[in-house]
Amino acid sequence: MELQRLSVKLVAESTTVKPLELVPVFHAWIRNQKLKDHLMIDVADYNHVPEGPGTLLVTYEGNYSLAQEDGKIALLYQRKRLLAGTLTERLNTALKAVLTASELLEQEDEFRDRLSFDRNRFWVISNDRLSLPNTEQSFEELSPALSEIATEFFGHDNFILSRQGGEKERLSVLVESSVLN
Repeated sequence: MELQRLSVKLVAESTTVKPLELVPVFHAWIRNQKLKDHLMIDVADYNHVPEGPGTLLVTYEGNYSLAQEDGKIALLYQRKRLLAGTLTERLNTALKAVLTASELLEQEDEFRDRLSFDRNRFWVISNDRLSLPNTEQSFEELSPALSEIATEFFGHDNFILSRQGGEKERLSVLVESSVLN
């Protein structure tokens, strides 16, 4: 499977942080080159757009966005550039990118004790409806690679993969541990 355009999302457990508070933090990340494997370019505020990306950190390789979603904060990494390797390796690269950003955000002084991300679940979203439509067949093709990264991520094989949304939406898979930490 040649899926390249993909996203990985984590949701915050609970927070009082507003997406707009990320603007100065992301600017500081650019100045200090916080993400070593990404060329950070700009920060944009889309919080005025309903169901938009919220606060966006634009990098050459992919975009990071933090937005309100169903009353919670969600951190989304959307890969833009092609990655070499197997599907599992590409998925793992995107997962590590969102995990690195979530850890950095949790360590920021202004967010300490105000922001923590739920690591019992994550979403993988295909941004390529032509190559990977939201069908049961696509889900079955993607499942082995997702199972591989989920086993490594959770450290066990007690997890559930569930296809989200309808056929007119992007393929989104919730990967959720059956063992709560």
